[in-house]
Amino acid sequence: MEVSVFRIPKAGSTRAEYEDAVAWSTRRRRFAVADGASASAFARLWAELLARAYTSGKLRADHLQEDLAPVQAQWAHAVESRDLPWYALEQVRRGAFAALVGLTISHEKWHALAAGDSCLFHIRDGELLQAFPITDPEEFDNRPFLIGSRATSNTELTVRTLDGQWQPGDTFLLMSDALAALFLRDKRLEMHGFRAWVRRMRTERLMRNDDVSLLHLALPAHAAA
Repeated sequence: MEVSVFRIPKAGSTRAEYEDAVAWSTRRRRFAVADGASASAFARLWAELLARAYTSGKLRADHLQEDLAPVQAQWAHAVESRDLPWYALEQVRRGAFAALVGLTISHEKWHALAAGDSCLFHIRDGELLQAFPITDPEEFDNRPFLIGSRATSNTELTVRTLDGQWQPGDTFLLMSDALAALFLRDKRLEMHGFRAWVRRMRTERLMRNDDVSLLHLALPAHAAA
């Protein structure tokens, strides 16, 4: 498996201000992109914990609330031990939020889960076979259902799953929402000179100025199940 990863912060922001996360395990054949919500506290940490938990096999769609508990405890321990000003403490009380899309490859099949508006695209011979969980660029908005670092925030959590079959030579793309919305509109992605292309799309106002995360997974033509 050939994995390429791109992480680009918002225009005008530094890499330290990037709030998404990308994680992968080629041994486990698990891949994830998480998009931390900027308005929440320590969103980057929460996104990182979610992405790592998925790729290590610790998040299951049918037991997600139960599986989230130790990840939430990790986040709480990390942030509550810090000396924070009063206004940051209020944000911490509310918790962090993030979208998550995860992909698992196994035995000629693939399985995905998603919460929020980070997306997965399955491509074969240059044709888009599947977009998940969003299929229409008009469906993107500013109020997706996100995974919260506090259990009380997840009472209305919606987790979607999808299964499919893969073939040698297939490509999978995992993206955060700004890039995914552009891809759904234009069905194009310039991998060569990707960073310059993203800057151009932002300058031309074809892409919303947000953190951009891309995991590009290419299955070789001789890939075995």
